Amino acid sequence: MSRKNLNTLAIEDFLQNVKIASKKQTRELKLDQKQYRDLADSISMVLARLVELQDNKPTEQEAISIQMDGGKL
Repeated sequence: MSRKNLNTLAIEDFLQNVKIASKKQTRELKLDQKQYRDLADSISMVLARLVELQDNKPTEQEAISIQMDGGKL
């Protein structure tokens, strides 16, 4: 199954803005309508991919058998 790469640019931009605001000790961070919609879309896609990966995770692990004979000299 081929998946599109996740577009995390909005998340990266938000984190960069948080970093800058933190350095400047800004009390609030404002997002315009496009920014918060893009951020919400990116977070939703990341969470959906996470759920998909968790659902595809095998529930039972294969049993591994190891035998040791001590070797020969």
